[in-house]
Amino acid sequence: MVGMKLPPPPTRSTITTTTSAGSHELKVEGYSVTKLLVDGERIESSKFRAAGHDFQICYYPNKYRKKDCNTGRISAPPGAQMLHAGSNATISFFLKLAGGSKGKDVRAEFQFSLVPRHGGEPAAPGAPAKVRFVGERHVVTFPRKHNGVEYWGLKISKKELEKSPEYLWDDSFVVRCEISVVEKPIVRSHDFMVCRCKDDLCKHHHLTGASLVKDVVVNYFLKCLGI
Repeated sequence: MVGMKLPPPPTRSTITTTTSAGSHELKVEGYSVTKLLVDGERIESSKFRAAGHDFQICYYPNKYRKKDCNTGRISAPPGAQMLHAGSNATISFFLKLAGGSKGKDVRAEFQFSLVPRHGGEPAAPGAPAKVRFVGERHVVTFPRKHNGVEYWGLKISKKELEKSPEYLWDDSFVVRCEISVVEKPIVRSHDFMVCRCKDDLCKHHHLTGASLVKDVVVNYFLKCLGI
């Protein structure tokens, strides 16, 4: 009887994708004065470093201009052009990548929120109505070939803000921007154990055993050799 040759074991590799995170808080003083700016005029924050890149927050005290939406300088929310690109009844915040992206697109997730008067973490989406100044999370790509593109992140009713002393005090408020940037994936070729067991206890034994073998090799064998 001729024995059947077993196929070779599969080769394996791993793709690991991670993100870098950071945040920035911008205080706007003289809020009532900023409302006197002309339509489409914005105030840019200083450059700040977050998640390995330089960014700026763009604050529009009044409506942003429709022509900027058409030219692609800013990416406004859906329907903005039909709404004449914003309203004098609202303030808006955009995020801009500052200083270029070193020859590559930057994929990022960001979220704006107002910081309560006594600090604390931003309110989560779906929280009670009184903590309503939180934007949605946006996933965007800052293109390497077009510097200065701004992505819309938060729109706030002036009327609602001015009725909220926990956020607007001494004619000032603080806006926070949280940013996560996708890093370049790391690809590694190596052997690893694939547990196909359906029993959770069995999987636990596999993982525990693999960890134990690693500890023995590192703590005893390699150390004895002075490696």
